[in-house]
Parts: sequence; C-alpha cells; structure tokens
Amino acid sequence: MRYGKQLLVLAALLATIGAATQASAASVHRSMTNRNVSIETIVQFGNDVQPVMIEENSRINIARVIQIGGTGTVDATIIQNGVRNYANVIQMGGTTNAAVGQSGLSNTADITQIGNSTNALLLQIGDMNTGAVRQFGRFNWLAIFQFGR
Repeated sequence: MRYGKQLLVLAALLATIGAATQASAASVHRSMTNRNVSIETIVQFGNDVQPVMIEENSRINIARVIQIGGTGTVDATIIQNGVRNYANVIQMGGTTNAAVGQSGLSNTADITQIGNSTNALLLQIGDMNTGAVRQFGRFNWLAIFQFGR
C-alpha cells in the first residue's frame, strides 16, 4: 500500500507540471463533503482555463471535471482514497492533460479528451477497477495502471 500512495503523488505531480496561472473566463464549482460522501463538480470554459486539483478522502468519492478551453492547455488532477471512487473528466483544448489516481475497493474512471495533443494517466488500486479513456487528437498519450489489493 505504501507504493500506491507514492504513485498517487506521482500522478498529481505529473498533472500539475506546466500548469497555467491565468484566470478562467468562466467557472462553476460545487462540492459537498463529509466523512461518508464527497461530491465535487467543476465546470470551466474560456480561453484561460485554470488547472484543477481535486482530492477526496471519504468512503464514497464522486468527482466530475468539465473543461472547455481555447487553444491553450487544460489540466485536471483527481486523487481519491475511499471504499468507492468515481471520477469523470471531459476536456477540450489545444493540449489536454488528465491524471486520475484512485485507491479503494471499487474504482471507476471515465476520461474523454479532445485536442491537438491529449495526455492521460490513470492509476487504480483496488479489487474492482473500471477505466475508460477516449482521446481525439493528433498526438495521443495514455498510461493505465490497474492493481488489485
């Protein structure tokens, strides 16, 4: 389990490298968290979309990120530690970067990327892992790591 946490930190680090600092044109952020359930939704659109970092540590974790950017870079990182984890990322931009790290009994991740260059990293540690990645671009990179407990 020690290696799982190190891999989650690595996933977060890779996604935040080269993150833009410009203000987003429009953004909506909704969240609800307690020790049993954590739900977080972030929607951003415009030419200068901010990088997104979500970390959830409840028993049930649900994260959704929708980023519609211009020709620049779009970044999202989701880290979830719980019994049941669900992550959904939808990105459009010149370069799209998504990193999802999940540790729990049941992990589900769904990533959709549209851009000139699309990059995704998916790490799942648990007994029931489900991952789907769709990339539409000229230059696509994807790494999926799924480990049982």
